[in-house]
Amino acid sequence: MYLARDLELGIFRAVKELPASSRREAGLLRLLEHPCLPKMIDYAERGNFCYIIMEYIHGRSLEEYMREGYVFSIEEILCIGDVTLQVLEYFHSRKPAVFYGDLKPANIMMTDQKRLYLVDFGSAVFSYSASYKETKGTRGYAAPEQLQGKISAASDFLCTWKNNGSALWQKKIPVFFEMSCFGEIYFQMLPYRAGEALAGYRGGKK
Repeated sequence: MYLARDLELGIFRAVKELPASSRREAGLLRLLEHPCLPKMIDYAERGNFCYIIMEYIHGRSLEEYMREGYVFSIEEILCIGDVTLQVLEYFHSRKPAVFYGDLKPANIMMTDQKRLYLVDFGSAVFSYSASYKETKGTRGYAAPEQLQGKISAASDFLCTWKNNGSALWQKKIPVFFEMSCFGEIYFQMLPYRAGEALAGYRGGKK
């Protein structure tokens, strides 16, 4: 990923460099338009590479915030859940539907104004390509069937905490919560530490 400056407009753009064989990501992003997605500005190919020019999101990923020790408030966690589910609903309601395939803190950006954006569409596919061999997502977040090359709306939602509001207030942890995106955000922990926190709940601690 590169940071570039539009010489005509004087504004920054994000430029993603990919192998030319991955141009499908550009084709998909061109068809998506949502307030919580970066806008695709242009596309170019040179040699064996393609370049997606996008709106530059000035912010940091939730993973970066967590690594720096930032503690999300309950309001922020609920907002993250709400925005993410809205974007997934938008994807799944397209015709044909789009499956995102890689929901994780590293792919959710938050600006200084607390605006949220879902980024990186390298694992996203249209529903008619749901058995695409490269839709494996990230281990620790992806559904079991996705690791075998199959993706669906259900596998997208597995990484979220669909009932995050009630679980936040009642401290009841679903089985799939251990390796979910919102499990990490709630406990302020990345995968290698999430199990430690959950062990206390399984042992009856509150």
